[in-house]
Amino acid sequence: MTGWDEPSLARLRAAAYRWDGAAGMDVLRDRPLGPVLQYAGDVLVAALEQDVPGAEAMARKCLEELDGRGLPGDAELASEVSAALGAPRGPEPVRVPVDLGALAAALDEPGPHAVDLRTGDVLPADEADASFTDSLQYEPERWLVLWGEPGGDRDDEDRRRGRARRRLAEHGCRPGPRTL
Repeated sequence: MTGWDEPSLARLRAAAYRWDGAAGMDVLRDRPLGPVLQYAGDVLVAALEQDVPGAEAMARKCLEELDGRGLPGDAELASEVSAALGAPRGPEPVRVPVDLGALAAALDEPGPHAVDLRTGDVLPADEADASFTDSLQYEPERWLVLWGEPGGDRDDEDRRRGRARRRLAEHGCRPGPRTL
């Protein structure tokens, strides 16, 4: 990734995972947003919510790049960034405390996966709640079942996150911060 070495990317990943807007903005400064738009959007939404100085200008730049790129998940993230800037583009999706990296990895595998809407855990469906596996009935208010799409571009982390974001959005959800 042009302008992105592995230590900087690791710091950005950590900031996105922790929902740490200030740390994310520190990593984004003076680097191109294009290769990491999915991470950038997440940390900028957090930065806007946390009133981090300079977040608005950087979020507007990110929004412009998301709108211009048009990859899977970009429109959904653009809606999240726009809403955080105070200009919602539609109904507010339900926040789920899911790690997009974990969801993307699960969606690379065949078969159903269950996202626990309370904890954000992503499990193969057969490891989910006993009521789910025993009768193929499940609590829809707790579990979101998604089927894997093997064959995606496993080398492009940004695209994988975007596809995972799009899959959540198809069910009225968006990623949010995880808590222990």
